[in-house]
Amino acid sequence: MRIAYVEDNLANLALVRRVARMGQHEVESYAEAEAALTALGQNPPDLILVDLQLAGQMDGLQLVSTLRQQGVQTPIVAVTAYAMLGDRERCLEAGCNAYLPKPLPVSELLALFETHDTEKSAARGERTGG
Repeated sequence: MRIAYVEDNLANLALVRRVARMGQHEVESYAEAEAALTALGQNPPDLILVDLQLAGQMDGLQLVSTLRQQGVQTPIVAVTAYAMLGDRERCLEAGCNAYLPKPLPVSELLALFETHDTEKSAARGERTGG
């Protein structure tokens, strides 16, 4: 499965890459929303993770809103260290499918990747497990 992670923190990116490798997933990374917008609009991956605070002119929620306006249907998960009251709702309103707080819990990342990999396989008509 192809996963895009829009994140400007190298430690968080390294963690996601390590967890993704456990499931044999590929991670593409983008440090700025503007670069991600161009790439993800042209060739959407199977799952997108987006940090809310990014370097550059556009933040994560603006990126998500713009991708949705462009018709990108890929599942998007917001990732943020700012788990304040109302943040989850703001993420969902912007077009995110889910929300993960930082520090990223490895077990939740594994479950997230497994769920989306299974959904992707089912959409292609492939059998999983069993």
